[in-house]
Amino acid sequence: MMSPAGGYEIIPHQGIICLIGEDAAVRDSLAALLQAHGYGVIAEARHDRPSILPMDGVFCVVLDPHRDGRGEAEVIADTRAAFPDLPMIAISHGLKRPLPPMARVESVLDKPLSPDRLLDAVRRLRPRRSPPNP
Repeated sequence: MMSPAGGYEIIPHQGIICLIGEDAAVRDSLAALLQAHGYGVIAEARHDRPSILPMDGVFCVVLDPHRDGRGEAEVIADTRAAFPDLPMIAISHGLKRPLPPMARVESVLDKPLSPDRLLDAVRRLRPRRSPPNP
C-alpha cells in the first residue's frame, strides 16, 4: 500500500524493537526473525552509536552483549544507561548472576538461543494496544 502523501510504503507492525549486537550475522538473523513475526526493528552494532533513525515507538531493547575484552554485565549496564526507560532483554553467553543493580534487565536468555524463547520474552514486553474509542 502506498501513502498518498509521501509515496512511502506503510508497513504495519506490532511495535518497534531496538536490536543491538556487534556480530552482524547474529544481528541480521535476529532482525529477520523478529520482522518475520511482525515487529519493526532498528538494528545497531553498538549502543553508543546512536541511530540516525528516530527512536519514537520503540518499546524494548534486545541486546546481544558479546564484546571482545569487556564483560557482559558491563556492556548491559552501559546499554541500560543509554536506554534508561526501555525494557531490555539480554542474550547471555555465560553471564554471571546476579547482575549488578545498574545492569537491570527484564529477561536474560541463555545461548544457544531458542527463537520461541526470544519471541515469548518480546511478547511479554510488547505494549498492549487500547481498544479504539466508539
